[in-house]
Amino acid sequence: MLRTFSLLLLSCLLAAAPPKGTLVIVGGHGRTPDIAEAFLQGAGGKGGVVGIVPTSTSEPVEEIKEWREELEPLGVTVVPLDVRKREDSSSPAILEAAARCTGFWFSGGDQDLVGNFIVGTPLHKVIMDRYYAGAVVGGTSAGAAIMSKVMLRGEDLHGKLELVEMGPGCYQTREGMGFLPPDIIIDQHFIKRGRENRLLSMAMTFPDHMGIGVDETTALIVKDGIATVRGASGVLVFEPSGMKLARDGFTGLTLHYLRAGGTIDLATRKVRP
Repeated sequence: MLRTFSLLLLSCLLAAAPPKGTLVIVGGHGRTPDIAEAFLQGAGGKGGVVGIVPTSTSEPVEEIKEWREELEPLGVTVVPLDVRKREDSSSPAILEAAARCTGFWFSGGDQDLVGNFIVGTPLHKVIMDRYYAGAVVGGTSAGAAIMSKVMLRGEDLHGKLELVEMGPGCYQTREGMGFLPPDIIIDQHFIKRGRENRLLSMAMTFPDHMGIGVDETTALIVKDGIATVRGASGVLVFEPSGMKLARDGFTGLTLHYLRAGGTIDLATRKVRP
């Protein structure tokens, strides 16, 4: 059933016009003022309605409280979308609340929980519809990982975290929310935690997918198919279009490092520093 829904969703997206909304994909740890401003503007500023999705975190009450303290003085309404089980993503109250949001924020924590409770549900469709209609969708850490169609789970093949392994199939993936084009994979906390091995492994596992590693206190702002780097650090872009696999290795992978102001055309994969 989930596979049928996913295929239907993908076919609808491919047939639809490009999304009118904005993505704010934060690598974790914090947001610089320009990142915060991009999210606020994307939500419509004063009068906006932002749905907070704290599904990944173990502290949803604190997450929602912090967002209220930040946004409500600016005239933005905060709406809790606290999904704790899969049935919540079909709740009429939650769906109705999500349908009036001009923005959504996915918290950090464990991205698997979004996969378990939201991906492939009516709430997933409502958020996607709102994004295509012009809403902003942001997230940090786990909330960045969920942006991809192919979502890194954060664990290696054996269920361990942060091991330095590399090779095809070394890291577990599952279906994410898929706000980005389906041939883009996001990883987070990237430079700070030295996660190059993870996207190198993804390049060998999915050789037609571009990998983008977003560092902490840094974001990709995606609008009209162009991803722009903002924040304090940078992103690493793994472009495998010229890559050739040989046994357990490869040649021809292109690597780009972009700081604030650098851009990626997600359709053509043209990169500008």
